[in-house]
Amino acid sequence: MTASPIRVMVADDNPDIAELLAYVIGVESAMECVGCVHSADRLEEEVRALRPDVLVLDARMPGKDPLAAVRDLGPEFPEVRAIFYSGLDDPDFIEQVVDAGAWGFVSKRREADVVLAAIRLVAAGKVVFPERLTRSRRAGLPPAQ
Repeated sequence: MTASPIRVMVADDNPDIAELLAYVIGVESAMECVGCVHSADRLEEEVRALRPDVLVLDARMPGKDPLAAVRDLGPEFPEVRAIFYSGLDDPDFIEQVVDAGAWGFVSKRREADVVLAAIRLVAAGKVVFPERLTRSRRAGLPPAQ
């Protein structure tokens, strides 16, 4: 018996990036991309309809602030684990990502296999943040499940 694939949803305002991520996720046998959105305005309704395990999203999109969207999703969809995939990889922004309740952060400067590894780890209940995040801050991250 094989395990169910990790259901991943992508949110990025750049359709080329969203489609590339969807393709890379789709070729992984242990993952499936269940949908793409190009605005944080539609995240809640799409998460409700698609029920992803992991949400990979950009930090800057038109409409609703993606950080606020992740904060808002948490109470209704605690099982959905968000990973920010962004070029905004300064420590202050990453602190905001943690505060929003995300499970991970991957810089857009990294290769696709780093994103796939982060999806696997987050789906398994582990958090994925850059090493430069302080140990004291890491202590406040969601527990592994």
